[in-house]
Amino acid sequence: MKRIGFLILFLAFAYTLRAQSPQPYLVMDFAEKDLQAMLDLCHQGGFDCLVVKTPFSTYGHYEWNETFAPDGDLSVRRMVQAAKAREVTLGLLVQEDAISLNDAYFAPKYFNQYQHSEPLTLFDEMSVDDLDIAIYCNEALKSLTTLNLLQIDDEMISIGTMEIAGDLVLLHRCTRGLYGTQRTHHGVHAKVYRIWDSPERFVIPDGELREAVHRQLTERLEAGGVSMVLYKGNPGQEVLDKSIRVRQVERWTEEDVTNSTLGWFMIHASDKKRPATSTDDLEWMLSKAAAYHASYGLMLDSKAMKSLGSLPDMLALTRQWNQLTHYNAFSASQKEVMKDPYLDWHLESQGDSLFLLYPLRFSRRYQCTFQKTDTGLLQTEPWVWKVEEDKHYGLRLHVDGEVDVVNPMINTTKGLVMFPCTLKPGQQLVYNLGEDAYVMDANYNTITTVAVEGLPELAQGDNEVVFFCEVDPSSEQPPVVRLRYVTFEQPFAIHPYK
Repeated sequence: MKRIGFLILFLAFAYTLRAQSPQPYLVMDFAEKDLQAMLDLCHQGGFDCLVVKTPFSTYGHYEWNETFAPDGDLSVRRMVQAAKAREVTLGLLVQEDAISLNDAYFAPKYFNQYQHSEPLTLFDEMSVDDLDIAIYCNEALKSLTTLNLLQIDDEMISIGTMEIAGDLVLLHRCTRGLYGTQRTHHGVHAKVYRIWDSPERFVIPDGELREAVHRQLTERLEAGGVSMVLYKGNPGQEVLDKSIRVRQVERWTEEDVTNSTLGWFMIHASDKKRPATSTDDLEWMLSKAAAYHASYGLMLDSKAMKSLGSLPDMLALTRQWNQLTHYNAFSASQKEVMKDPYLDWHLESQGDSLFLLYPLRFSRRYQCTFQKTDTGLLQTEPWVWKVEEDKHYGLRLHVDGEVDVVNPMINTTKGLVMFPCTLKPGQQLVYNLGEDAYVMDANYNTITTVAVEGLPELAQGDNEVVFFCEVDPSSEQPPVVRLRYVTFEQPFAIHPYK
């Protein structure tokens, strides 16, 4: 299943304060004037921690981001107290041991106090005009980084491109005399170092400067009255499909589970590179957090808040899963099954005292290739959908291209099921349980409710399945349709307060 939802950014953080039970948190950027709206989102999603994604404008001296805290320490103290009044802890996402290029610690007098490589050796002396540099091979020069900084004596240089030629590494199109330093002549015995940096364009302090950076952060937290910090590390990766998410679960270690930190998950709107996060994506993640009884973060941005039509439902689901995890409502055997990275889950509330937890199995993606029938309908070649027992099935149908799809139909050995609607390019049909399906846009905003005609069931064993649809007779090209089916297995009964 395409798990672009969140992107699952695991194993990247550590709490300064640990709770014995999982402590899910909401990660966002916002201004002080929007705090109450953010706290409303926390309550809707069942989060008791709100973490600011970008609290600082500089790292090293840790100056507050003016959008977040226009009055500096005073703003932060006000927000900490306002959140506490609504039983929410305000926390910060922080780059530890980091100096940003706009900070006062990024200056020539500190350059020798950054983490750097072992000494490198120039092949030949350098004039003030040389932009190509030859250095004897060293592990520190085997690959480019983010900033690609090289310090030669007191001059800071940025590497353009790099190639290996025998025993030499050739650096081309270098930029000389950066960040307050001067271009100068360097002899063959010059002091040469690679300055280590992070993907976020930070340099890393060493020795006494690191202690100074720690003091700056401690003082800033104390001044703002902040008691919770998440330290950001490896940014992780998106969960793109089933194979990647399986590898992601396999990378979780006993230490990660013991520390109850599975990282954060991004909920985002549709863009040119990826589809919007779905509730299927969300519940896969929530099931894993519940299975491992682990904390996690959910990250939202302003675009998702404005565009994602399913966000209220997502927050309601998150609240339900969080409450069930808090009350330890899942049995040990259920948790073990929920760890399966191939298995999806759907939670249905039956009231405050009963929930039904459905195991779901999603099919592979089917790209429809059509042929015309005598009736004028378009149909696909038969597929075989196999189930181990009679199952209800749901549908995820996406229309791309330039041609509308009218009245999509699924015919199985159990009979014909019709979804009387029109799907335009860029729209999708979502059907789970019940009598209605929904035509939605790319961001899961509901366009039309569709009364399903027929019984969406599969018979035990192999089912020959054909997809039918109508199109405008004047259309010269077939529609572009992708679909998946999902089967709902026998649900578990969850009693949270039993």
